[in-house]
Amino acid sequence: MITCPKCSHKFDYREAVIDEDWRSIIKLLPVFGTHNKLVFEYVEQFGINPLRIKSSKVLRLLRQMGKLFESESFEWRKSNKSISKSGIVEALEIVVNKNFDIPLENHNYLKKVMVGISEKEVKEKSVIAEKQLRKREIRDQRSEVRSQKSEIGGQRSEGEMSTGEFKERLGKLAGQMKRIDD
Repeated sequence: MITCPKCSHKFDYREAVIDEDWRSIIKLLPVFGTHNKLVFEYVEQFGINPLRIKSSKVLRLLRQMGKLFESESFEWRKSNKSISKSGIVEALEIVVNKNFDIPLENHNYLKKVMVGISEKEVKEKSVIAEKQLRKREIRDQRSEVRSQKSEIGGQRSEGEMSTGEFKERLGKLAGQMKRIDD
């Protein structure tokens, strides 16, 4: 038992550590946004009982999940994979909804699920990037054709005349016709 120097209250050191862990857990939950309950359900898959006494393990697991949410990447077989937050949430839902006979020991099952989702996201991003590239190429080709047409429109071929030149020639021709009639 430890005595508080200010109030002389006696308390168990383990209780103080547990309380501090739970304060840290509560402060960490906003990192997960609206998915904090889902993340906590995932952490419960590790068979942490009694939850009150094993608060340090809960805190450690939540910190690992917080790191995953913030970095949006994870390591799998010595390579770094990227995944969106929605992909992480999708993977967590799959893991939480699976009935395990024994508690989880590590994050490997979650990582296996995330690998598939990550690869799907990479393919989708690739398809989107390809479509955007095609649109840019088509737009560039159209602008190139327009510029070529405007260059051709600016240069007159032989025998072509402007409106002003046409009116001038028409006036001269009318004057010549008038002289012939006189």
